[in-house]
Amino acid sequence: MFVINVGSLTRVPGLIGIAYHRGRRVIQPSGGMTLPRSITTRPVRSPFQTLVLWCTCILVGVGASASLQAEDWPQRRGIGNNGISLETGWTHDWPAEGPKVLWKGSVGIGFSGVVVGNGRAFTAGNSNGVDTIWGLDASTGQSLWSFSYTEALAPKMYEGGPNSTPTLDGNTLLVASKTGKLFRINASTGVVLWTNDLQVTVGPVLSDWGIACSPFVLAGRVYLNLGPSLVALDAESGKMFWRTEPEVKGKFSFTTPALLLQKETPYLLVHMHKALHTVNAATGKELRVHPFGRGYETHSSDPVIWDGSVFISSGDDGGELLDFTPEGPSRRWKNKNLSTFTGTAVVRDGMAYGVDSGGYRKGEQKLRCVDLATGKIRWSLDGFGQDSWILAGDRLLLLRDSGEIQVIRVTPESGKIVARAQVLGGKCWTQPSLANGLLYCRNARGSIVCLDLRASSDKVP
Repeated sequence: MFVINVGSLTRVPGLIGIAYHRGRRVIQPSGGMTLPRSITTRPVRSPFQTLVLWCTCILVGVGASASLQAEDWPQRRGIGNNGISLETGWTHDWPAEGPKVLWKGSVGIGFSGVVVGNGRAFTAGNSNGVDTIWGLDASTGQSLWSFSYTEALAPKMYEGGPNSTPTLDGNTLLVASKTGKLFRINASTGVVLWTNDLQVTVGPVLSDWGIACSPFVLAGRVYLNLGPSLVALDAESGKMFWRTEPEVKGKFSFTTPALLLQKETPYLLVHMHKALHTVNAATGKELRVHPFGRGYETHSSDPVIWDGSVFISSGDDGGELLDFTPEGPSRRWKNKNLSTFTGTAVVRDGMAYGVDSGGYRKGEQKLRCVDLATGKIRWSLDGFGQDSWILAGDRLLLLRDSGEIQVIRVTPESGKIVARAQVLGGKCWTQPSLANGLLYCRNARGSIVCLDLRASSDKVP
């Protein structure tokens, strides 16, 4: 067995990497990604070494998802786990009635996002006390397979249903239910390969809202944030490698781990109920716990990696930028300029873009650009809400909580809405997904719409 071995490394802020592996493009965009000066191959010598090299491959964008194309969207925040798509050829030049609707569907109540890979789309919903995982044709919406299991709707201050978005790992799908059932499913056939009931393996899920994070897959391991603790499992068998000690007085967390490679050591950053936890991905050992949050301490925004630092934010406690040292994270700045809640900030050229909830103000929130180096606001736009968004080139695709899609051109100097269309009704908190020129949006009721944003020259007759 051979893997990529990276020699000396250099950090290039704001660069997006594209590489080719087995004839397919594989990518890893990053606010400040690590690139190799030289690449050679050599045998793997230890599990830890394998994990380090896999992390490097992901950060470099080489071979981490050989079966996926650069335009796919295989996990909740895209192929780079950062809310950024590399697609730039899509168009927002649509008629007054909005972009062409390629197909519509209904998958059941919930907030699970849509992931896309190899011509298929996957999501989850609940109907009559049963969760269903759907495997759909990405271009037509036709059901290719489905898998169901008993799970209570559990509405509490919201509609209920699945919170977690599936994760596509090659030809397998990892799915987490809100009560801790973890499934590995053949993405082509819907056949369940293994199941692990984490309430039995680890202990009861403490949150009234259940699990909302998405499975994070790395080097044959599956990592899942259960709220008070992080769990690592073997992707092939579902057996647990380790779990972190439960957070003291921690009850819930809704964030997915983010990866940071620091001096050849892979760390997972997990924003839990009381603090940001920095965990060695190989051993499960915690480097440092950084307290963060106040009020309800409801953390729904994932940690954002930028140029070797991390930005964390919540609707309760503003945002802060942490620099990493051998001892762990240290604060560079903290303020209330960007308090994200239902969405996670995206970064382009050192600027963080996101909706500032400012203490959960409804209908009075602001879309902001914040300079990550200083924490200062560069500009704001009024009139936003509990929205979600992704970035593709210099344009945000922002789904209003009311179901309107907006295209917003962003620069460090300004933000301008260049297109908008009402595409759904009801509550829309789920992040949209862009894959191969198609935009997937859903609402809490489970209505899904697939919008064709391809330029005319890209469309297949």
